[in-house]
Amino acid sequence: MIEVPLKGTTIPHDVESKFGPSKVILKPAPKGHGMVAGRTMRAFLDVCGIKDITCKCLGSTNCINVLHATVKALKKIKVKGEENETTPVKTT
Repeated sequence: MIEVPLKGTTIPHDVESKFGPSKVILKPAPKGHGMVAGRTMRAFLDVCGIKDITCKCLGSTNCINVLHATVKALKKIKVKGEENETTPVKTT
């Protein structure tokens, strides 16, 4: 299980990750923008409760590799200080 810090309905900052031949880029989006992501990332991020985000998958689009890269990217998100008013979300 991992905790994903959220800033409102999005992530607090840009993050990139690579797993095997797949590379994913996750970027925060303004409220109301919606989720712009591929099918694998969209399903996982929807379960995490992230509503506004822009994502891009580069390299291989193999579902397993994209999912591992997405989880790795979400684990990299760090929160600086308590003033960000983030809400940690637990997911399995």
